[in-house]
Amino acid sequence: MPFLKQPQKAAVMYLLHAANLPTDDITDGLLHNFWGYVTEGKIVGIVGLEPFSGTGLLRSLTVDPAHRGCGLGKRLVRHAEQMASEMNMRELYLLTDSAQEFFENLGYTRVERVHAPAEIRRSREFAELCPSSSLLMKKALH
Repeated sequence: MPFLKQPQKAAVMYLLHAANLPTDDITDGLLHNFWGYVTEGKIVGIVGLEPFSGTGLLRSLTVDPAHRGCGLGKRLVRHAEQMASEMNMRELYLLTDSAQEFFENLGYTRVERVHAPAEIRRSREFAELCPSSSLLMKKALH
């Protein structure tokens, strides 16, 4: 199976830095709900979930530039959604600066930031790491 649960922190940090995504709150505990996509023995994409009560924050989605354009981002999101469903999450939220259309094509809709659940608003990702100009998006899971 190409998905690796809890990839090595060094690989995650490398991909996040390369994509200019936040890394300040990446801990070993948070990595427990991260997955890497492995091809030819190398992690070329990652996605993470930050679970809360009944909801989750989809985060840290990135694909190595050499592997973009072949649907890997979509596969990573679908995998995270499946894992979220197995963890009894009813909905996923995410913050994005530049991928609104990508996520809309996967069924996510824009939500005003003031309507985010309290636990999402209290996350470091929401409260500190992503700029207030980042769009909040949501998807109900079935």
